[in-house]
Amino acid sequence: MGELELSALDWQLRGWRPFQWHLDKAAETAGGGKAEVGPVPARVPGSVQQALREAGILPDWHVGLNSRACEWVEHRHWDFTAAVPAGLAARGQRLVLEADGLDYSGWVLIDDRQVAPFAGALRPHRFDLTGRLDDGQPHRLSLVFAEPPREQGQFGYTSRSRHFKPRYPYSWDWCPRVVPIGAWEGLRLRWGLAAAVEVASLRTFLAEDLRGGRVEAELDGDEPPTGARCSLVVRDGPRVLGRAEAALAAGRTRLAVEDLGVEPWWPNGHGPPRTYSVQIEASAGEQTWRRQRLVGFRRIDWVPCADAPADAEPWLCRVNGRAVFLQGANWVPPRVCYHDATPDEYRRLVELYRDMGCTVLRVWGGGILERECFYELCDQAGILVWQEFPLSSSGVDNWPPVDPEPIAAVTAIAASYIQRRAHHPSLLLWCGGNELLGGWLAGQGQPGVPVGYDHPCIAALRRVVETADPGRRFLPTSASGPYEWGTPDRFGTGTLHDVHGPWGFGPGCADLDEWRQYWAADDALFRSEVGMPGAQSVALLQQYGAGEQLWPPTTAYWRHTCSWWTQWARLRPRLEHLPPAVALAEYVRLTQAEQAEAYASAAAACKARFPRCGGFLVWMGHDCFPCPANNAVIDFARQPKPAYQALRRVFCGP
Repeated sequence: MGELELSALDWQLRGWRPFQWHLDKAAETAGGGKAEVGPVPARVPGSVQQALREAGILPDWHVGLNSRACEWVEHRHWDFTAAVPAGLAARGQRLVLEADGLDYSGWVLIDDRQVAPFAGALRPHRFDLTGRLDDGQPHRLSLVFAEPPREQGQFGYTSRSRHFKPRYPYSWDWCPRVVPIGAWEGLRLRWGLAAAVEVASLRTFLAEDLRGGRVEAELDGDEPPTGARCSLVVRDGPRVLGRAEAALAAGRTRLAVEDLGVEPWWPNGHGPPRTYSVQIEASAGEQTWRRQRLVGFRRIDWVPCADAPADAEPWLCRVNGRAVFLQGANWVPPRVCYHDATPDEYRRLVELYRDMGCTVLRVWGGGILERECFYELCDQAGILVWQEFPLSSSGVDNWPPVDPEPIAAVTAIAASYIQRRAHHPSLLLWCGGNELLGGWLAGQGQPGVPVGYDHPCIAALRRVVETADPGRRFLPTSASGPYEWGTPDRFGTGTLHDVHGPWGFGPGCADLDEWRQYWAADDALFRSEVGMPGAQSVALLQQYGAGEQLWPPTTAYWRHTCSWWTQWARLRPRLEHLPPAVALAEYVRLTQAEQAEAYASAAAACKARFPRCGGFLVWMGHDCFPCPANNAVIDFARQPKPAYQALRRVFCGP
């Protein structure tokens, strides 16, 4: 096929003081050995941190306060090097290095000579290496990663966002600071025809009668060989449903297959999530290139909730003409170092959400464009995906950037997101980001009011979606308002449309009785974040708190990741006189039971109002780090908490 997946190579990792490799790398390959760290075996894709941990250089950052002992990794340059076999491309044949995710910046080297810089974690990179690997000899390929940028963690200024590296590993209220470095998605060499063609877009359409389908694809041809042809084949298992062929032109080539006899894709619990395979192929003489995609056929539209205010956006989702209550969870990557999450981890989590009865997962804007395997698993599970672009609130200010340079950067990322994922039947909508709203700083909107479509960054993102993925819904942010928070003083005013909160007990909602009263009075049209903390199991506390003081829940171990989510002040009178081991176990039991009851009663109240309420999502679904306490309903060991089972009973029914 003219393609080599580089994950199969033998990669070695070395760590350098910044820029020392400029002077010493050539000497090291001759036997100088001047790197400060390594060499150690590494994987690509994979993080520097995981390679160092497996080599015994880093401690397990999930345990105790060990993450603090890992932060030095950010202050080095890291060199991944592998030997590329001889004879890949013929002399003069075009050859490119294609990298789906390089996190964050650095340089590509061939035989210790720089050939290209790179920067940006969330867009693919493509490097022309023609003439550098075609001499019939083996060569050394190196990816040297610089120090990661000083991105903001949970707190800071959204308006100053410039890098768009996933923010949560810089520390959030549910994980410590472990800033991953390395290639986090696929890496391959392509030559000949394979270097000259790529899928620009793939879209499916379902007829109004839900029986006929159409597939459209566009290919980008970059100087394809003379006489090259391309084809599009749609299959249901081994059975060919339709086929189209054309000459592969320079620029765009369109292929379409009409009048396909297909069955509709349905969300979880509403019918089978039928999927089909699409094979796109190009050939020129003995050269071939092909890509396989999973697709489905469904129609999604949005209509106003029953009795909704006239000025409200539509929050009742209809799939294939049937109104669907959007019930589910907010999704974060499976690990702090998202580079190292495996397909099996994704499969375990998606299966848990499917069995819980989820119809939607919201991929939160502080994370990543979720992987292809995640989308395919959601396609097969019937779970819709709400995908956000890489913007999130920052506490000090939550306003998207207004400068042309960062707007251009984030819109280019958005266009890439669409190009890579828009073909999935599970993809529900695009969203500008998480909790982008006005604050108390001058000139940044109204406090507590979400950003609107007229903001220059949001307007630019909307144009990208309308152009590249017409017909798919775009939201400016979550919550989209008109007010961010679902406060009781707004019940009955018609101003609670898509809102967030509450997260646990607080003023006006101080215990389970007041919590139930709150939800009995609620009239929001959609609840895209609702939280209630619950501790993880005693077994996990003992496993990951090894060597740290576990009781009371005010020690350094608890403060390291979850000081927001402890409930000591409220529960102290009941527990402070008990022996520590007994008190800890009772604390876990009480908080998990309260979490289960709170989530179940809130979800049941919202679902009972359907179609006046369009959906309910908990914050959050699963832990990516073993937090002593968090809002998650699936713990770090991928075991459901009692809240999971309580929500399952509401979502799935008796």
